[in-house]
Amino acid sequence: MNIMKFDFTVKNIVIVVALAVVVLLLIKLQTLVTIFAVSFFLAYLFDPLINWFEGKKVPRYLSIILLYAVIVFVSVLFFGSLVPVIYQESVHLADALPAYFQKLFSLVDMLTDRFGIDISFEDIQQQVLPKLTGIGTTLLSSAEGVMKSVNTVVSLMLNIALIPILTFYFLKDFSSIKNKMFDKFSGASSIDYPKHFMHFNSLLSRYFRGQVLVAIFLGVSYTIVLLIAGVKPAILLGLISGVLSIVPYLGFMIGFSASLMLAVVQYGDFLHPIMVIAGFSVVQALESNYVTPKIVGESLGLHPTAVIFALMAGGSLMGIGGMIIALPVASFIKVVGDEYLNRIKTEKSDKAAKA
Repeated sequence: MNIMKFDFTVKNIVIVVALAVVVLLLIKLQTLVTIFAVSFFLAYLFDPLINWFEGKKVPRYLSIILLYAVIVFVSVLFFGSLVPVIYQESVHLADALPAYFQKLFSLVDMLTDRFGIDISFEDIQQQVLPKLTGIGTTLLSSAEGVMKSVNTVVSLMLNIALIPILTFYFLKDFSSIKNKMFDKFSGASSIDYPKHFMHFNSLLSRYFRGQVLVAIFLGVSYTIVLLIAGVKPAILLGLISGVLSIVPYLGFMIGFSASLMLAVVQYGDFLHPIMVIAGFSVVQALESNYVTPKIVGESLGLHPTAVIFALMAGGSLMGIGGMIIALPVASFIKVVGDEYLNRIKTEKSDKAAKA
């Protein structure tokens, strides 16, 4: 079987051109793609919960309304209690950043002198420190400028308002959308798309839902570690580390390195950096050995470098929406590709047996 064979018929050429046009349109319509991708992704995450309520004889409309009520309640708690704290932590970090870097340069300079390493940081400090002084002011003024822009605020509010509406309709008709997709693809090709989709969906659903739960676990755990160690800003660093942990190793590397440096410059002793190292090690061990295997289970089968490449490529082409779409597309290509390769091996084995 030659999987690379392509017949240059008018129909196939039209299909290829149409796909290219669709991809170009998606790239041009990044904002629209992001809104629909986020909405569909949220519907995909919550669909099993709605199905569970439906199995308990709760009407689907009522289940979605109850879900929305819980989300609104949690959002009010989050924005009412955590957002002001995160903002204060951000302001404090921006104000203290020049002093932290000054301490860090002094510490590195002292260590290089002790070990006889001839490195001068004076030029670096003269270039970097004056610019760091204005970072906090620049960031905060930029954020305030964006929020004061009427067009930006209106556009942002409209986009945010569309997401729950689209998510509602996706959740309401999720089963019918899936069935229509099966009807369209069934019999249209020799490839058993429904079978591939069910296998792909079983991997993807548990992976994505599991990754969200793992990210929440890591964000909360890192925050607790930093609060115990007394490293500031604990909530901001924990939140960022948890969110970035969706990308393999990124959340841990950024959160751990930033927390360790802050522990050093804030306290200047060995105890607090050791507390950070011990805390992050315990959390990482729990996540790797217990949390991820229990919640996520079987992975997508993609190498971490492939995951990172897919996310970066999707983000470069279509922004956040592209990042959401990238992993499902890469995973489905892998599922179909593995099927092709297995079929080739089977055919070669059959031919060798007959010979």
